[in-house]
Amino acid sequence: MDYLNGFSCVSTHVYMKTLNKNKVRIYQDSKDLPFCNYKRIVQTGDFYFMVKGYQAGDVIKIDKNKLKEQFDKIEEDYATSMNVKNNDVVLYGEHATVTNECNKYNIILQLIELTIRSTEIREYHKLPKSEDLNHHKFKELLKDFKVQKTDDLYKQRQFIQNKIEKLKNQLAKLEGQIQKEDSDKKESEFDIEEQFVSVCLGLEIPVDDTKISLYQYGLMVKALIKRVEEINKLNNHVR
Repeated sequence: MDYLNGFSCVSTHVYMKTLNKNKVRIYQDSKDLPFCNYKRIVQTGDFYFMVKGYQAGDVIKIDKNKLKEQFDKIEEDYATSMNVKNNDVVLYGEHATVTNECNKYNIILQLIELTIRSTEIREYHKLPKSEDLNHHKFKELLKDFKVQKTDDLYKQRQFIQNKIEKLKNQLAKLEGQIQKEDSDKKESEFDIEEQFVSVCLGLEIPVDDTKISLYQYGLMVKALIKRVEEINKLNNHVR
């Protein structure tokens, strides 16, 4: 019996070493990742389901963070292929654009302040006007900016300040929306299983989640949306 136990331990040890030497294969995109694996990752947070052939409890020597990064890429690929509009991406993208605009106008404002200061000093000391810092230069500089333009540098400064104030208000509004989105996410939990059942019921077809990819599930969602839109159109015609 001791002999058999010893043999069993040795066999297991050899088997585990062989497993560790095998090249781990990871799912590469939404067409490759089985929908059932995607569900398990969403439901359990176990990113080892990104490994082909993995079953709960298996021991795999691989950096879990790398698996999470690949999962995030696949979700992005899925959203792109399905033309899914992610509100977070829209909000953060708009925030970045407005921030960039605000920074550009702040640079213009600093240049105008410098020009006004320089002009006042020249006038005080009765020096000739600068050829580099004058309202003509600013009219050329501002030609691609969506702001009211004038030859009066003092008025131009006010126009720029008003524009910056509007952009700051826009940023504050966007930041409020982003905070609300984050708050709503914390308060509500996404149930992928419930969504899957709803899609199957809506399409009136039984689906084995082990036999479809994440991409194919996305096509089902699109089909259901199209079906609902067609039903709504028919209902509107009846009215």
